[in-house]
Amino acid sequence: MAVPAEQAKANVVTLPIVSRGRSLEVVKRVKTVVDGKIIHLLDGLAVNVSDALFEEMLTVEEQDALAWHFNIMRSLKTSNVSLFHEFSTYMNMSWVHLMNRKDRQTMPNAIEEMGPLLKSYGDKNLNHYKVLMEEVRLRFCSLVKQELVYHPLLPANFYLCFWHATEKFDLTQKERSLLMPLFNRFVMGRFGQILGAVNQTLIELNVHASKPGDYTRNVELSGPDIA
Repeated sequence: MAVPAEQAKANVVTLPIVSRGRSLEVVKRVKTVVDGKIIHLLDGLAVNVSDALFEEMLTVEEQDALAWHFNIMRSLKTSNVSLFHEFSTYMNMSWVHLMNRKDRQTMPNAIEEMGPLLKSYGDKNLNHYKVLMEEVRLRFCSLVKQELVYHPLLPANFYLCFWHATEKFDLTQKERSLLMPLFNRFVMGRFGQILGAVNQTLIELNVHASKPGDYTRNVELSGPDIA
C-alpha cells in the first residue's frame, strides 16, 4: 500500500549538520579503500587482457577474433582515456547518491542484450556474499539514518559502472561486451576482498549495523530502476 506523502515526510529523518559532516568523512574513507582495491584489480585486468581475450574468443571465427582482439588492445593501449578514471567517475555518482540518501539505481541499464549476462554476474556475487552484503548495507543504513535498498557496493552497480566506463573507448558494443567477462574474472572475482575491506573500515569508524525497524525508507527519494 502506498504511503501518503505527509506520512512519508514525517518518516524522513533529517541529518543534522554535525552528523552529515561525519557521514561525509566516513564515505570519503570508504571510497578511498574501494578506489585503492579497484586500481590494483583493474591493473591486473590490463596486464592479462591480451591472453584472457584469446581465451574468451576460442570459439569465435578466427578473422573476427583477430579483428576484435586488435581493436580492443589498440584502444586500451593508445587511448588517453583511463579505465579507472571513467569507472571511478561513475562510482562517484553512487557515493553522492548515498550521501544525499537517494535510494535508487544510479546508472542507466546496459543495452538489452547485455542484461541477462550482467544480471547473472550480479546475482552470483549477491548470493555468494549474501551475509557480508547485508552487513555492509545495514552499516550504510546506520550511517545515513535511513533504510536503503540501493548503495554503491551492490555488485550490479560495479558491473554497470564498468559497462558505461567502456563507452569512452573507440570500441563497438560487441567489443565492449567482450571486456565484461574479463571484468567479472579479474575484478569481481576478488569482490569479497573489497567488501571485507569496506566492512572492516566501517567497523573501525564505529559505524554499527542498524537493526530491523530502526529506520524507514524515504519514498520521496527512492524510485524505479533507470531505464
